[in-house]
Amino acid sequence: MTHRRIALAYWVAAIGFFVPSAAYAYIDPATTTYIVQIITALVVMLGVSLSIFLYKFNMASARVKYGLYAFWHRVSGRAATPPDASRDAGVGTYVLPSYAMADAVYPPSDADMAVMGEPFDMAKIPLKPLEADLGARGYGGRLKAALPVAMAVPLSFVFIGCLDLAVQNWGDIPFRPGAMVSTLLLVTAICFAVLLLVLAIFRGKAFHAMVSLAFAVLVAGYIQGSFMNSGLGELTGEAINWGQYLALTAGSVAMWAIVFVCVFLLLRYARKAWRGAIIFVPVLLLVMQASGLSMALYDYSRYAEQPFWAKPEEMLTIEGLRNPASDRNAIIFVLDQLDEGFVKEIEEYRPGFFDVLDGFTKFDDNISHYADTFPAVTSLLTGIRYEYDQPREDYFNYAWANAEMLSRLKERGVDVRLFMDIWYAYGNVGQLKGIANNINMGQIDFDKRIAFVKLAKLSGFRYAPMPIKERFWISPTEFGDTLRQTGDNAFFMTNDFAFYDNITSFGLSPSDAETGFFYYHLQGAHVPFIMDENINRVEAVDEDGQARTSQTMGAFRIVFEYLEQLRGLGLYERATIVITGDHPDFVRSELQKPAHTALFVKPSGRAGVPLAYSHAPVSPRQLSGTVMDGIFGDRGDFAAGYMDMGQGADSVRTYDTDSYRYEIIGNGNDFANWRLVGERQEGGW
Repeated sequence: MTHRRIALAYWVAAIGFFVPSAAYAYIDPATTTYIVQIITALVVMLGVSLSIFLYKFNMASARVKYGLYAFWHRVSGRAATPPDASRDAGVGTYVLPSYAMADAVYPPSDADMAVMGEPFDMAKIPLKPLEADLGARGYGGRLKAALPVAMAVPLSFVFIGCLDLAVQNWGDIPFRPGAMVSTLLLVTAICFAVLLLVLAIFRGKAFHAMVSLAFAVLVAGYIQGSFMNSGLGELTGEAINWGQYLALTAGSVAMWAIVFVCVFLLLRYARKAWRGAIIFVPVLLLVMQASGLSMALYDYSRYAEQPFWAKPEEMLTIEGLRNPASDRNAIIFVLDQLDEGFVKEIEEYRPGFFDVLDGFTKFDDNISHYADTFPAVTSLLTGIRYEYDQPREDYFNYAWANAEMLSRLKERGVDVRLFMDIWYAYGNVGQLKGIANNINMGQIDFDKRIAFVKLAKLSGFRYAPMPIKERFWISPTEFGDTLRQTGDNAFFMTNDFAFYDNITSFGLSPSDAETGFFYYHLQGAHVPFIMDENINRVEAVDEDGQARTSQTMGAFRIVFEYLEQLRGLGLYERATIVITGDHPDFVRSELQKPAHTALFVKPSGRAGVPLAYSHAPVSPRQLSGTVMDGIFGDRGDFAAGYMDMGQGADSVRTYDTDSYRYEIIGNGNDFANWRLVGERQEGGW
């Protein structure tokens, strides 16, 4: 029929043109999903409207057609043939279309249909009573009525929600999204079956209420996840100050309340509209979300350089993690966000905690160059400052190509091993070739169960109303828990538990190299706080002073275990060891007090003497000289090492927050010596 051909042509064009040609690459990634879904919704609504129009047009045409037939019957003097007795028995069994014959009150006879040129069965449409009360149906009927909602809820929040998040954040999640499809399908199927069976258990008004509740959660969750999270920004691992989002919270609560009220008002006063909504809206939402996911997958497939875990590739592995050199070592432990204030809290909470650090000197005036892991780690190891005047990848390329200290170590045969995270410290492993010896064809194994839990938590954060989002808060570093660091070719990702298990299960053992440089990055004092002081896993929190202190103590105990094994191998005294942070506690606004990063240094040849203290003004510039002097006995032309800096030295240092640059002259413990000298603009200072 013509109207069917037109509708089919429309849907072919819609699927083939509207959805795929949405310019995903030209849409802000933060808004891509819902913009594509809005476009899809408009396409679907237009298609439905066109189908309804064509249907009604056909009905109107039929009325005119049969009206003309009836007129011709009257003009020609033909009388309508009444049904015979056998047809009388069928009255009520069939329903007569209103347009079939003007003024007809019973189904037309076969002769009447023949006169009109229509098939005899045209009038034989079974009459099925419409049950206004869906809850009064049998169990099978209630299953059918609840099917669209029960299907849409798990598909939206579990399968599409988790998979879309994995695809959209492929650079931060250490596994291929495709590897989770089977798991997500299984969990979605289970959730669907359970929800459907549970909904169908209820009868009457209770059934209506439960279906309405599930439907309202579906709609409100979709609106929340697609339109009402933009003000939250990215999850960086930093604690979220929920108090600053009062307006967003109020808007979220109002939206959820309005959706619930509207759904139940429909149920109460517009039952027919409610029945249509619980069928049409879930299907529409699924189509919209599927279109958004398809665009994300399409864009993901177009990347020339996908993340290294998407295909076999060389990467930084854990090879040599527990194999110090047989003679002299320079070992750098960086505990993320190790603020000097956090160390003082530990000293007050547990006096004598750091007494095990014999031979070390603690510096209380150490100022990092930066307030965040990037570019702090790269700058620390390469000596190249980042001025925010070029893309991150360009900086990585230049900095690692000009890493003077590491290049000289390699030239002199030192075994260099770097255990640090991609993206924060380097952009791709090619930048580290010729420097790091732990580059191999890596092996990435991950735990699908843990991966699903993390993705589900992330999905909950997206779709949950604002007042309970805090329960679903997740740090990107938590995805490191999905990795199984079992063999030496396992990819390295910061995971304090895995690091501790590795050195305690297998123990340290010297390598064949005589000299070595080792950089270890631990989570330290950074959120989430998932470890207690005894290195036990605890429930994650994002903001708790006591939890932070406890986790920091646990990270130090991991370092203490490493050092104890080093003593057992007879390598402790000859080793140069630095324990520090990449940056202090993060402050986004202007500073109100000094920002110091904790620092402990043990020079080569020093051991068996109590922990000493120094007020010397130091910074990351002192690392290269300290390492070179510790391994070779001479720092060469590098800047003075930590132990060479005298207390009261008139040094000039700089510290960059994400917005401001400070210059510190002399004693950094006196905030009067901190001077604001620049504010970051687009393209630099």
